[in-house]
Amino acid sequence: MKMLCGICKLVGLITIIGALNWGAIGFFNVDLVAKLLGPMSMASRIVYCAVGICGLLLLFSYFKVCSACKRRASEVCGVNHQHS
Repeated sequence: MKMLCGICKLVGLITIIGALNWGAIGFFNVDLVAKLLGPMSMASRIVYCAVGICGLLLLFSYFKVCSACKRRASEVCGVNHQHS
């Protein structure tokens, strides 16, 4: 199991919410964000931007591990990556 920091968990959660919204649009032609917050309201635009930013962060995480997650994993596994 991947040891994630709080920020990485939040990024994953927001990305999943965005993916579910896109699934609802594709399958049912229903934009849940627009229904809840208003079509292209400031609040819905903030949600769309947050999902986009989180998607990019998630993409970057496939190439570079977050330093907080790396530190947390080493603490849980008992591995010390610091050299004297």
